[in-house]
Amino acid sequence: STYPLPLLLLAVLLLAGESSSQPASGDQATLLAIKKDWGNPAQLASWDPTAHADHCNWTGVACEGDGAGRVVTGLSLPKLNLTTGEVPTSVCALANLTSLDLSYNNLTGSFPGATLYGCGRLRFLDLSYNGFDGALPDDIGRLSWAMEHLNLSANHFSGAVPAAVAGLTALKSLVLDKNQFTGAYPAAEISKLTALEKLTLAVNPFAPAPAPPEFANLTNLSYLWMADMNMTGEIPKAYSSLAKLEMLAVTGNNLTGGIPAWVLQHPKLKYVYLFNNGLIGELPRNITAVNLMELDVSSNNLTGEIPEDIGNIKNLSILFMYTNQLTGTIPASMATLPKLRDIRLFENKLSGELPAELGKHSPLVNLEVCNNNLSGSLPESLCANGKLDDIVVFNNNFSGELPKNLGDCVLLNNIMLYNNRFSGEFPAKIWSFPKLTTLMIHNNGFTGALPAVLSENITRIEMGNNKFSGSFPTSATGLSVFQAENNQLSGDLPGNMSKFANLTDLSVSGNQLTGSIPASVNLLQKLNSLNLSGNRLSGTIPPSSIGLLPSLNILDLSGNEITGAIPPDFSNLKLNKLNMSSNQLTGVVPLSLQSAAYESSFVGNHGLCARKGSGVDLPKCGSARDELSMGLIVLFSMLAGIVLVGSVGIACLLFRRRKEQQEVTDWKMTQFTHLGFTESDVLNNIREENVIGSGGSGKVYRIHLPARAGGGDGGREEDMEREEAGREVRQGVRGGGEGAGQHPAQQHREAALLHLQPGREAAGVRVHGERQPRPVAAPP
Repeated sequence: STYPLPLLLLAVLLLAGESSSQPASGDQATLLAIKKDWGNPAQLASWDPTAHADHCNWTGVACEGDGAGRVVTGLSLPKLNLTTGEVPTSVCALANLTSLDLSYNNLTGSFPGATLYGCGRLRFLDLSYNGFDGALPDDIGRLSWAMEHLNLSANHFSGAVPAAVAGLTALKSLVLDKNQFTGAYPAAEISKLTALEKLTLAVNPFAPAPAPPEFANLTNLSYLWMADMNMTGEIPKAYSSLAKLEMLAVTGNNLTGGIPAWVLQHPKLKYVYLFNNGLIGELPRNITAVNLMELDVSSNNLTGEIPEDIGNIKNLSILFMYTNQLTGTIPASMATLPKLRDIRLFENKLSGELPAELGKHSPLVNLEVCNNNLSGSLPESLCANGKLDDIVVFNNNFSGELPKNLGDCVLLNNIMLYNNRFSGEFPAKIWSFPKLTTLMIHNNGFTGALPAVLSENITRIEMGNNKFSGSFPTSATGLSVFQAENNQLSGDLPGNMSKFANLTDLSVSGNQLTGSIPASVNLLQKLNSLNLSGNRLSGTIPPSSIGLLPSLNILDLSGNEITGAIPPDFSNLKLNKLNMSSNQLTGVVPLSLQSAAYESSFVGNHGLCARKGSGVDLPKCGSARDELSMGLIVLFSMLAGIVLVGSVGIACLLFRRRKEQQEVTDWKMTQFTHLGFTESDVLNNIREENVIGSGGSGKVYRIHLPARAGGGDGGREEDMEREEAGREVRQGVRGGGEGAGQHPAQQHREAALLHLQPGREAAGVRVHGERQPRPVAAPP
């Protein structure tokens, strides 16, 4: 059968339509091949024709065209954490691919030239923030002739930048920063890329060299970033020809000389970053760069004053001139800049007062003028627009009270006013500001009291050496540093320290705190420094409190009235600094603290002691008692010895006396003539204490004879003779001891002399004895 012509034409059109749809289905197959080459990552789960028939709706896929004629022109797959290595070779099978963005992944390997050279229409290539390494190929010019944007930033490419990059004549953006390129930068080659609008060579270890003047040929440049690439010399004056330049960043080099006048006169410049160099001289005058929005000349050696013409830069929002040698006053015109929000002039030699209207005409957010010689008070208008976030004015000579409206500046985050001469009542509302994190106001003359509850976002308070009074707060949940030494705080420490669990540094020395150390201090598990010295704390140190703080390495409890023993759990502490002096502590110092490292940590505690040789300046434990006991033992031993010796002496004396008496009674005396004394008168007086001499044949005794009644004249005469003779009876030795060979004048005394010798007759007396007596020492 035959078909009408219209039907034949319809069939032909249908077949043509089916044929035209084939490229689209081919792109889908290529995408599936790319997914497979990458190991079917979960990030590309949407690349599934069963679930999503139209591949142009798959993640990162961009298509152009209408209907069945749509083709894949772009793959944008940044930040998908692709980690399967190199770029798949199947990518360039996408014949119409013009844009490939694989940035912020973990792709590795060398530059994928062999793959990418096949992408003949590629205009946009972004491989930044991956792990590619090695040198760029010398034939990199084989990339697509249409390449306009080449971004290889933040990889590990090394070696020299190949001169062949000059072959990419269509380039508008060449981004090579943050790699490890070395050698000389190919200034001559790059300067041929006259279409360039963006050039970044920053943060590469190029060989030191001056800023290339050839770049002045890149008259279409609007963005020039050459930071941290070892540039030397001066900023080229030739760059003034870069009429379209909007961003100039040459930071972190070794540039010298002054700032060229053209920099602050350029009509297009919006961002000028010259910081961290060695620039000298004064800032240019006649400032006309009216479009300048951000100016950073910090960390150089600039001198002179800030020009009054700074007030001409009406679009200026950021002004950084810190860490220079600038002098003079801050120009009043700065306060008139309507968009100025961030001023950083710290670490200069500026003097005078801040502009009176600072903050009044602009949305001032940040003011940093610390480490200068500024004086006067802070402007009342500082927070006039309610946007102030940071006030950093420490180390100046500011004085007076704070602006009254500062208490309504609720966006304040950071307040650093320390080391000035501020005075007056500190705004009470500030303690409760919801965004306040840092408050450093020490070394001023502020008064006022702390509220019971501090803002939960405050992390750091340094308020020492002021005149604050009142009690210690009861709650500050976010606080990590609280230094309030040398104020007038009084009352007790909070019994419940659980609302300070984030504290790492607590110092309230030199106040008037009373009461005892709360046991709940053991809840401060992050604490590494605790200083409670110079207060009136009393009571004992509670056990299971300070000793259970695992991070504590500085502890100062000195100058209080703390009593009792140091808890044994202090042995758990590993302290770099310890001071518990001038308290009333008693007992034994824990052994782990008995170290030379803590030599003077316990002085002034008269009840503490340590072991011998511990190294700490304390009495030895038990030494006083031991010395007393030893003294008593010695004393009692001496007394016992004396008693013993005395007893033995007395016993011997008694024994001798008894023996002498016994011996005396054994003697017999025979009278050959009449004597005026009896045998007993003689024998009873023969004692050692009566010995008056001795010789080879015996001893001579003195005997006192009693007077006797009766006996006639003969008796009286004899008595008289005895008295004249001194009533002495001597036992002598003929021709030897005392009494022998007497002087004739003494012969009348012989009638009273008795020479007694055992077993012999003498002077008419014979004494018979059974044994010869032994000499016995007698007391004097």
